[in-house]
Amino acid sequence: MNDQPSRNILLLALVGLILVSVVSISFSGLRGLNTKMDTVKTIQVSGTGSVSAAPDEAIIYLAVQTQDPSATTAVNENAALMTKVMQALTALGIDQSEIQTSSYTLSIQTFTSTTYPMQNIQPTSKSNATAAVQYVATNAIQITLTNTSLVGRALDAATSAGVNEVNGITFTFTPQLTASLQKQAIQLATQDAANQANAIASTLGLKIIGPTSITPSYNQPYYQTSAAPSANPTPIQPGTLQLTAQVQTTYEFTS
Repeated sequence: MNDQPSRNILLLALVGLILVSVVSISFSGLRGLNTKMDTVKTIQVSGTGSVSAAPDEAIIYLAVQTQDPSATTAVNENAALMTKVMQALTALGIDQSEIQTSSYTLSIQTFTSTTYPMQNIQPTSKSNATAAVQYVATNAIQITLTNTSLVGRALDAATSAGVNEVNGITFTFTPQLTASLQKQAIQLATQDAANQANAIASTLGLKIIGPTSITPSYNQPYYQTSAAPSANPTPIQPGTLQLTAQVQTTYEFTS
């Protein structure tokens, strides 16, 4: 019976020792975590890479416009001219799937003319006003060519067949060429970012561990021009376009 208090005291001491150990381990772990977080140091850089190439796609915007006091006549004349335009384009080897109607409109234009008597013209003289109505039909198409050497010939053939509006030409890259150029540009941009990070680290006596995040972005290059046939064949020079990639990169470093 006399040993019971001693056992209780020993048990309480043991429990207290265990609690102290647990608290000590917990604080030690937190200190280690905070130390690790404090040692993560980063450098942020922006790399750029550009690749130039000749565009492999051209989009031509054309229209046929007709007008007449009769809506039916304006529409029929427009249809006849556009049929000739389509035939002229397909005769060049342009597939009908490459020709798309972008818009079709039929509008009314009203012209008012005023006449005065030839004798005794006075400010108060009565005048005769007449209104003339014209119906205007406009059929606009766009032609997408992957053979850019056909652009000049397509313009000449279309205008000879009846096109009376040339609304411009856009040169760009097809999705296939875009993907290939993006890959090259991103490689150059990534290397540029790495060179910048290494230059900073070398200057400051630091050591690059590796990237922790990379965010790429691209531009979609195109060139748009207005063109009106002035020679036969019309000279069209697509030139080159530049695709640029950028990467925002974060590098971890150590001292």
